[in-house]
Amino acid sequence: MHIIAVIPGYNVEKTVGKMVKETKKHVDEIIYVDDGSSDNSVKMAKKSGAKVVKLYFNHGKGFALRTGIYLALENGADVIVTLDSDGQHYPKDIPRFLEKIKESFDVVIGSRYAGKFYTFPRNVIGNFGLNFMTNLFSYGPQNLLRHKWLGDTQSGFRAFKIDAIRKMNLKAKRYEIEGEMIFEIAINNLKVKEIPIITKAKIRGVTIWDGIDNAKFLFKKRFKL
Repeated sequence: MHIIAVIPGYNVEKTVGKMVKETKKHVDEIIYVDDGSSDNSVKMAKKSGAKVVKLYFNHGKGFALRTGIYLALENGADVIVTLDSDGQHYPKDIPRFLEKIKESFDVVIGSRYAGKFYTFPRNVIGNFGLNFMTNLFSYGPQNLLRHKWLGDTQSGFRAFKIDAIRKMNLKAKRYEIEGEMIFEIAINNLKVKEIPIITKAKIRGVTIWDGIDNAKFLFKKRFKL
């Protein structure tokens, strides 16, 4: 099983090196996609052992993540693990994701709310509202009533079987990417599992305005506008 980690980043020179070094312990290959950084992010990622793709303009997290995923597909990945580059995730959790993949799940999501989540108060509000809207547009009101929903739709720490990724029609350019992936999981009836993770304090998270923009994106996708 060839495992490739995809890590998008923007001006993360202080954290990306350590993330790459720690992630290398658990995967076969790392693709770092630099989203137009003006600092030494590219240098630090290369020095730490990642294959680096440099985007010369800032396109957004979604664009960078999709770029990395497509390259992982071309490089023969069987499983793709996605992590954020700001140091909030613990790569030592990766084996737990892979265990669930081996148990026949198509997608595994690291849930911050099942673990212990540190963030700013405004981000809690933004994440809660966006969680609700993402589940609503993805699984529909009938499944919400049946208590079928995901607890953390905005977590960037995920693992995907390659066949699951190939079924997804991803178009998001910015922070909408996490919600769009949930939508694609739902409409393609993919088998998904959440596992608890702990993240480091403090992280940017999703603001109320991010939540509004992301909800608009999903609304348009849901109703093909």
